[in-house]
Parts: sequence; C-alpha cells; structure tokens
Amino acid sequence: MNEDSGNYIIRKMRISFALLMTLLALADAGVRYQITTSWNGGLSGTFFVKPSQETNGWEFSVTFNKQVTMEIWDAVIKNLATATTFNLDNQSYNPKLSPTVETGIAFVLRYTGDVVPTFTFNQGTFGSSTPAITVAPTTTKPKTTTKATTKAATTTSATTVCNTKSKYPYTEVIQKSILFYHAQRSGKLPASTKQKVPWRSDSALNDGKDKGIDLTGGWYDAGDRVKFNFPMAHSAVVLGWGILEFRDAYESCGLLSDALDEVRWATDYLLKCWRGNELYVQVGDGYIDHNYWVRPEQMTMSRPSFSVTPSKPGSDVAGDTSSALAIASILFKTKDPAYSATLLKAAEQVFRFGDQYRGKYSDSVPVAAEFYGSSGFIDELAQAAAFLNMATGNSTYLNKAKQLYTQGSLGSTPWAYSWDGKDAAVQVLLYKLTKEAGYKTAVESFMKAFMPGGSVPYTPKGLAFRSQWGVLSYAGEWCHHAPSFNNSNSNHAGSSIANAALLGLMAAKNGVQQTSYVNWARSQIHYMLGDTGRSFVVGFGVNPPNTPHHVGSSCPPCNWSQGTACPACGWDNLSAPGPNPNVLYGALIGGPNQSDYFVNDRSDYVTNEPADDYNAGFQSALAGLQYFVGKV
Repeated sequence: MNEDSGNYIIRKMRISFALLMTLLALADAGVRYQITTSWNGGLSGTFFVKPSQETNGWEFSVTFNKQVTMEIWDAVIKNLATATTFNLDNQSYNPKLSPTVETGIAFVLRYTGDVVPTFTFNQGTFGSSTPAITVAPTTTKPKTTTKATTKAATTTSATTVCNTKSKYPYTEVIQKSILFYHAQRSGKLPASTKQKVPWRSDSALNDGKDKGIDLTGGWYDAGDRVKFNFPMAHSAVVLGWGILEFRDAYESCGLLSDALDEVRWATDYLLKCWRGNELYVQVGDGYIDHNYWVRPEQMTMSRPSFSVTPSKPGSDVAGDTSSALAIASILFKTKDPAYSATLLKAAEQVFRFGDQYRGKYSDSVPVAAEFYGSSGFIDELAQAAAFLNMATGNSTYLNKAKQLYTQGSLGSTPWAYSWDGKDAAVQVLLYKLTKEAGYKTAVESFMKAFMPGGSVPYTPKGLAFRSQWGVLSYAGEWCHHAPSFNNSNSNHAGSSIANAALLGLMAAKNGVQQTSYVNWARSQIHYMLGDTGRSFVVGFGVNPPNTPHHVGSSCPPCNWSQGTACPACGWDNLSAPGPNPNVLYGALIGGPNQSDYFVNDRSDYVTNEPADDYNAGFQSALAGLQYFVGKV
C-alpha cells in the first residue's frame, strides 16, 4: 500500500490471541480466526476480517512470542517468511474489504516444540474513513469447534474492474492454483517461490548432466518427481491459452503477472529441451522414481534424460512443445519482445522437426509408455499449426492445420480433451480462426456429449462422469509408486471435465451457445469448489481434501531457510495418519466416484492425487468463469 496516500487513516489494533484449536470471536475489532487443521509443530487457519467501512488498501503487522514460519496467500509478506514479526500488505487483487462480508485471509504457521505461540496484531492501516480506533487486548472464552469451514473472500482490483459477484471467489482459487505450480517447480527456485512455499527448495540441479547439458527447471508431474514433457507441455498450452483467451479476467483482477511468470517457468525449461535436431522429452525414470518416497530436494536416485531424434521421432510431444512456445510468444510479445522472438523461432523449428520426422514419442522412449503413452500425433501437430498461425499471421500454418484436421479425421466427436487427445481443442481453434460452420458443428457435437442428455453419464449430485480415473480432470498414469503397487497400465479412461468446461467457455466467448455452455461449465466447476458440501481443491472452501497423494506435501516440515537438518521422510509418511503436514494449496485432486463418494486417503492415488494437467484446465476454466461474471 502507498503509505503517503492521504485518504488512508491509521487504525491501530492490539489484539492478543492464543493459537488454540478454537474459534475466537473478537466482535469489537471485527476480526476472528478459525483453525482448519493442526499437527505437532504447526497449524493452518484463516483470519476473517470485517471492517466498519469499506477499505481501499490495507496492511498490518503481526508479532509472535517466538520465531515461526508463516505462509499466507491473500496477503504479501513484506519481510522474511521466517521471523517473529511479519509485515503484511494486501495483494493486488484484494485491496478492498467489505463491511458487510467477512474477508478470509488463509495462513499456515510452523514452529518448534509443543508450545503453541501467541501473537499480537500490531499497528494496522485499513484505509477506513472513520477516526482511528485503538482496540485494547480482548479476552474471549474459547469456543470449541469441530467444523472447519472457510468463508470465501470477497475481493476486487484497485480499478474496480474485477467483478466478484459470483458464488465462489474465482480469483482466490486462481491465485492458489498458481501456488500449486510453485510447489511443483523443479530446479533452482527463486526467493519468491521459497517465500510462498517455504517447504520447497532447490532440487534436481543435476538434471541433464548425464547428457552433458542443462535440463534443470520445469515442473514435476504430479505427486512424484519425474518431468514428463508430454503432459507438462500440454499443461503449459492450456494455461497459456486460458490467459490468451481470458486475459481481461487475469489483468483486471491483478493476476496476470503471476500467471505469466508460471507459464514462463515451463517455457524456459522447454527451450532448454530443444537442441537443434533433438528434443528432450523426459527427465527421470518413472520405474526408478516411484520406488522412493522422498522429498525432491533430497533425491539421490538416478535421473536419466530421454530425447527424440529424426531416427527416433516424437511428433506428439514436439507438437505440444511447439504449441506451448507459440502461445508464450504471443503472451510475451509486448512484455518481453526479445524473449517472444526466441520462443517463436523455437516453436517453428520444433514444429518442422515434429512434422518432418513423424512418430509417437512413447514408441521411441519406451520407458514413458506405461505412464504417458501416446495414441497418435496428428492432433498435436494440427493444434501447433493453429497456434503458429495465431502467433505469426502466416496463412500457411492455417492451411496446414486444416489439412491435418482432414488427414486425422479430427472432426469426429472426441472422447475427451486431454494431454493425449487434442481433437476437441483443434475444433475450437479452427472455428475461432475461420468461423466456418463445419468446425462449429464439431464443437457443438463434442459439448453435446458432455451436457445433460448426452452420452456422458452423471453422478447423483451432478458431475459429468467419464470414469473413475481423474474424474475432475484427465488422469495421467503415475499409479506405479512401488513394486508392491499395481503396475498394470490403466485404460486412459479419465475424462477431463475441467477441460471440457474450458472448451465450452472458449466456444461461448466465440459466440457458440453462450448461455448454455457458460451455465454448464459453471455447474461443473462449482461442483469442484464445494456445491456438494465439500471442496475438491486443497486449502480452499468447506471440508477440502487434506491428504493429497503428493510426496513433498506429505513429508514433515523442513525449514530450508535456516539450513537445519530435516526430519526423515519415507514410505511411513505415505501411510501416516492425519492431514499432510504441508498444505498443497490450490491442488485439484482426482475426485469422487460415480456415487459422489470421496474419502481422504493419501494411499489412494486415483482419487487423491493432483497433477499439473488437472490444474491447467481447472485454472483456465476459472479464468473463463471470471470473464463471464456479470455477462452471463
């Protein structure tokens, strides 16, 4: 907040709290907090703030009676994440607090010992137009609570363009989804990531050294530590396309910079993977990796690098890599022209490579086949050609996309839009680029299958359900965690409901059945956010999942910034009772069964595991819903 802004009136608050498993209501101050989960040496919860009048920017500081580590997402920590005093400021998307709605500010604390720390709110500036009020320390009899709920925060941008009149706070969930990708980062982490996700640190700094090159960076795939470029590039495509299509929603709500930063984290890595006439497509061996339950920062197992070449082609992963780089070149064209030019040059080269030397990458890299085996490559090449047309304006690419569309019979009704199937995306893209009726018909046929009355069945509570695998989003197949686990190849039966919702929103933005597609997408995403009485997003909403099948999240907290020895982490942590010690904020997990049944079970990777591609469609669909707030 701007300290010299004349219309900010200082409101001093000194309120003492004991961090107990309780809810303390401080009526005079309009502040309360609620504990969501707790464990030995830490807890998570939410501050609820309700000022006497609407604010236009806020900040406050909190002092603890001993050193703690704090994670907080709806506020900016202006000093170190480990300290005794924390100076907190509003995020760019939530400077206004409403006097009629409690605004939630989620936090996590970690500390040593069994004694729960106490803290005090220090001087706070809440942009109020009322005289300054000093609130004396208040003692309130604790009320025991067993129900952990989080009331959605009402947020808006400083320009008041961000429309927040929706049932759920889409901007908050998008922000937390971006945090999930921070938690998935591999390589040398910037200070900002370590501050936002203090249980993560540098990892896999030797990736690529087996080939004498630098392949550090990128995202770990799901709950494991393999970098599978096929789903990673797809995730970057879906995230980037969502920003491209719904940029106004990101920009007006103050989320654009963070979103672009996350796309760049992926494309920086993908650029490293292109070596002129060779494309690296994977780092780490799933069979080796899944024999260990250990933090990525402490890996010692072999991490071999795999590539495709003219003699061992991989047109599918080359197509997705080209698409990701082409989209990013558009996104960064104004922000960083030199980087944009580098991206576009590589995108065109990788496309030519994949088109000239045709074949499925999982045939060339057999070690990938059981985890992310490819069913074909024409759809990826067609999608890349369409995005290259958007990036260059060169009609040759559009004609190529049309040719591939016909060659691959991509006009048939696809089973799903996923990391392995891009047919539906190509249909939407070609309709956007040409407005030809045939592509519109194909899009409508795809959406008809998913909407009520179509071929996709529904759960009793209203979720479109293709199969158990990744029902909320399309499941990648890392179901092979240890030799004792099932090593059979699943049938790729997971259908991307979030991705289908996203394509419906993109079609709606381009004038296709706007009202029905937006309403259907809203119903599906709202199911994920809590319409059935529980959220399927870690760290968000009512009764969220708290045992995601994720190695780093399940390990005991480790204070990397202090350089102290970390508690051991191994297979016992997979089966340990209680919530994960590290909250994997923003992660969309696999989801319920066809009867809407779900149980927190870390060992159940089908229903409890998150993945990069799950969140990609989910986050971009949230951006689409934010775009349509107030419009439909």
